[in-house]
Order: sequence, then C-alpha cells, then structure tokens
Amino acid sequence: MYLHVWWLTLLVVSPCRALVASTRPHSCRVALLHSRAVVMANLNGTMLAELSKDLAAVKALQPRLRTTQTSSPEEPVARSLWQAAGLDPSLRYKVSGMVTGEPSFTRLFSHETWRTYSGVSPAERWMRSARTWRHSTIWSAIWPLCLFAAVWAYAIASLPVLLLPRTSPLPLMLMGSAIGLLLVFRTNNTYLRLAEARVLWAQAVFFCREIAQTTATALAFDSDVRDRRSAATAAARTCRLLAAWCWELAKQLTGPPDIRDSNTAGVYSDEILQVLLPANEVEWLEDQRSRPAQILGLLRQIFHSQYRAGNLPVHVHRKLDEDVKGLDMVLTGCYRLFASPLPPTMSRHVVRCLQLWLLGLPLVLAGSMAPPTTAFWVFITSYIFVGIEEVGVQVEQPFEILPMTELCNVIMFNLEEAFDTPALPFSVPA
Repeated sequence: MYLHVWWLTLLVVSPCRALVASTRPHSCRVALLHSRAVVMANLNGTMLAELSKDLAAVKALQPRLRTTQTSSPEEPVARSLWQAAGLDPSLRYKVSGMVTGEPSFTRLFSHETWRTYSGVSPAERWMRSARTWRHSTIWSAIWPLCLFAAVWAYAIASLPVLLLPRTSPLPLMLMGSAIGLLLVFRTNNTYLRLAEARVLWAQAVFFCREIAQTTATALAFDSDVRDRRSAATAAARTCRLLAAWCWELAKQLTGPPDIRDSNTAGVYSDEILQVLLPANEVEWLEDQRSRPAQILGLLRQIFHSQYRAGNLPVHVHRKLDEDVKGLDMVLTGCYRLFASPLPPTMSRHVVRCLQLWLLGLPLVLAGSMAPPTTAFWVFITSYIFVGIEEVGVQVEQPFEILPMTELCNVIMFNLEEAFDTPALPFSVPA
C-alpha cells in the first residue's frame, strides 16, 4: 500500500519539478542574455563611433571621382597619379576619358556607365568614337611617330623616277605577317597581365570583406566572448589594419615611394596611417620595406592573441588565418606583376621590326601613286600597326590602368557595412 502511494507521488511530483527546472533557467538565461546584449551594445557603440570617425577621416583624405559622364569631367585621382609619376596629365597618356568623359577602364562601371558605353545604337557609338578621336590616348602617344613615317614616305616618293629603287613587295608582305604575329602575341600577354591584376584586386576586396564580417561577428557582436572589451578592441583594430593595408598596397603599386607627400592630393600621403594607427606603429611601419606584408603580420598577431585568450573558437581562428593567407597571396601576385614585365627583349624586337617595315614601305609604294597619297597611306598604316604596339605598352603596367582609388573605397565601404551595429539581440532562443 505504502509502495503504491510512493510511486504515485513520484509520478506526480517529478514532472512538476522538471517543468519548474526547465522554466527557471530559461528566464535566467533570458535576463543574462539581455544584460550581456546591453553591455555589448554600449561597448560597441563607443568603439564603432570611433571607428566610423576614423574611416570617414580616411575617405576625406582621398580625392573624389566624378561619377557623372559629362563632357569635361574632372579626374583628380588620375591627374594626381600621373603628376606624382612625373608625367604631364595634359598628354593624357593611359588616362582615357579625362576630357571626353567616355567610359574608361580607369573607372569602375555602373549601370549608367554601361548605358553610355554599350547601350546606344552602333551608329551613335561610331560617331562618338569619331568625334572624340583627337582625345584618344593612343593618338596622343603615337601621332609624332606616324607623322615622321609620313614625312619619310613623302621624301622617298618625291625622288626622281631614276633614283627610285625597284623592289618587289614580297619581302614586306612576309615581314608584315611576322610582325602581325609578334604584335598579337605581345598584346595578348599584356592584356592577360591586366586581367590577372583585376582578378587579384577582386580577391583583395573579397578577403577584406570576409575578414571584416567574420571579425565583427565573432568579436564585436558576440555577447558570449570571454573578454568583451579585448574582443571589441581587437575587432576595431582589425578594421583599421585592413583599411591601411589596401591603401598601402595601392600606393606601392602606383607610384615610387619617394613621392609620399601632401602635394599629390593625398594619394601618396602617409596621413592615412596617422589617422588609423597609433604613432608608434606608424613610425615602425614607415621604416619597413613592405608595409602591406607587415600589416598582415599584425593581423595574424591579433587573431592569435584572441584565440589564446579564448575569444575566438578554433574554427573561426583557422578561417581568419586562411583569409589572411589569401591577402598574402594577393600581395605576392601584385608584386610579381609589378616587378616582372614581359621580356623587354621581345618588346624591343617588335619595335625594331616595325621600324624596318615602316622604313621600307615607301620604297615599295613610291612610283605607284602621288607623293601626298603615299604619305597619307603610310600615315594610316603606321597608325594601325604602331597603335597596336602602343595598346600593349599602355596596359603592361596594369596598376596604372586599374581604378585603384575606387577599389580601395569599395573596401572601405565594405568595412563600414561589416561593422555597422545591428539591433541586439535579434532574438532570444527558447
């Protein structure tokens, strides 16, 4: 009898105790999560306010690009780059669209740019190319060579008939075929370098965004980290180092290190480091041979210290380390493209073959047409062949063509968005 009563009591009381036990810890957990969320929100608010202020200061140092396609747009970034490199921007070498506002590879395309570039009829596109021909970067670079070839052709064609050499056009035809192959081979390789450089900077944008989002999620917005203040500080420091990394890499690839001063509209200024980093780190980085590589080393130290402190789980630390490795591969690839051009011997051989061909062309054409006509067709022919060679020259150093400032600004926007404060907590799990 007593045994039955005991079992009945146990069956009634145990579920009630289990219900109370499951309810009370849940309410405590809700209160704990809410208090942590409030603390993290206050801490992150101060940290993110300072971080946003620093990022805004960095963007204020950079010259602005006009995004509207006007007839005479200002291109302060392009002008500053070429002034810093010792070139006259009025010559417009390699910086296309500075006068006409035409779409150019030196700017990132938008929907409006694509409409201007390919969203018009073929007739309008052809007429626009004809109207802006005089502002072409190819024309600006090679018209003196074409003029010299035309003058040479006119002088040869003006010789008396008895003095004109009698030669077959066959040698020039064979030379033209060989020169065409050389030009295609060289130009294709230079454009492969340009495409690879653009892919490398796309990877830089991707890895910087990955590191920023992962760091913000794991260190800045996670209320369960062991040391919230240390984690938030490390997250903000990571964001600053990523911003410094992209600008430093761009500066190393687009200009010599001895022009880092305030006379180039901030493009090569060290003020960016002074805004983002402490004075002792800036002084240390200024003495380093490769500033971007040293910045990546600082990122690894931050992630390792947070892992040892227990703020980063092992899988998150491994992912961040792999992302930093990706940035290191981008850095190595950019240095390789910058330091190793196409073999200069091949480039010189192409130029010398063109010289021989253009010098011999009037000898074949003389006597078959009037001297002005001969000079005209030699001018047109030299424009085509020398222009193809110049196209390869203008893109061989790809980082002078890429919109480096705009790509760095894309990274800056991604950093700001990654560390934008979410509404904490999103939800409390039941």
